[in-house]
Amino acid sequence: MPSIKCKCGHKISYGEIPNPNELLIISDIEFDALPEAIDVEQLYKQMKSMLQCNKCNRLWYFNNGFENDPIGFVPDD
Repeated sequence: MPSIKCKCGHKISYGEIPNPNELLIISDIEFDALPEAIDVEQLYKQMKSMLQCNKCNRLWYFNNGFENDPIGFVPDD
């Protein structure tokens, strides 16, 4: 199953469907550009993925798909 290793050392899997670690996001502009009646699959393809580490809550943003390195975001304390 595909996974990444968080900087805290925790392994985050992203092959499971549905995935409890994955957050799907879409910009407001991209959302507004969608047709009024939309197929769920079409909406899904427009979304970007983020993974959340269950151990440290760091977010990993996959701006360019899973084949490229994600950008990490650390939560404020």
